[in-house]
Amino acid sequence: MTDFRKQPVSTPIAQWDWPSSRSKPIVECGEPLVSMSLIPEKILMSPQYFIQLLDGALPDIFCRESVFTRLSAASDDLPKGCRFVVYDCWRPVKVQQSLFNEMKKQFHEADPTKTDAELTDMALIYVALPSLDPLKPSPHNTGGAIDLSIVDADGQPLDMGGAYDDATEISGTMYFEKKLAAGETLTGAEMIACENRRLLYGIMTKAGFTNYVDEWWHFDFGNQNWAWAGGSDHAIYGMAHPDFPWNKDIH
Repeated sequence: MTDFRKQPVSTPIAQWDWPSSRSKPIVECGEPLVSMSLIPEKILMSPQYFIQLLDGALPDIFCRESVFTRLSAASDDLPKGCRFVVYDCWRPVKVQQSLFNEMKKQFHEADPTKTDAELTDMALIYVALPSLDPLKPSPHNTGGAIDLSIVDADGQPLDMGGAYDDATEISGTMYFEKKLAAGETLTGAEMIACENRRLLYGIMTKAGFTNYVDEWWHFDFGNQNWAWAGGSDHAIYGMAHPDFPWNKDIH
């Protein structure tokens, strides 16, 4: 088995460009959204936005069928006893808007002198613009963007050197790799975090996912992010919603 911890991360995209990503055409394949909660022996759920009471968040996590299949297969490459823990995947537009608003609010509280345009630009690094445009959907609204990490045999998350949704430069996938490239010596804890990021990145990219470079936890398959970062002609996932027979208004 490949020891991904010893393989430095080298992302194909040095700096993210949302206009380029969102310009990719979408040829919708029609795959359904499925619940990710049914194989806890491989994949654990921790629906962070429901836990944190964001408006519109659901207690289950949904993704496209192929995303689930690929993630299940990828779990076989995890170290013995480890499992994936998923924080978020398909995201209703309402939740996307709530998250975007909260991110802008946090930045404003940190620096009240910032203009609204500046706050929007800052928020866009970590939260995609809420969208009702079927040609430019938010990545998570497609069911092809997934936020996740790894837990050990005791259910403890591996140290990634930065918390999920931390809106600082430490969240960048290459944060520790850049320090090494600059000739800096990592502390023992930093090296462990660096190797854990390599493990997650290596397993996920081997399974066909691409990474959003500003967030070590965010990976894509089938959507416009994936098409742009992976060099595909088009995306296969557009806007989606679960097929709930008793509530068809959740989008």
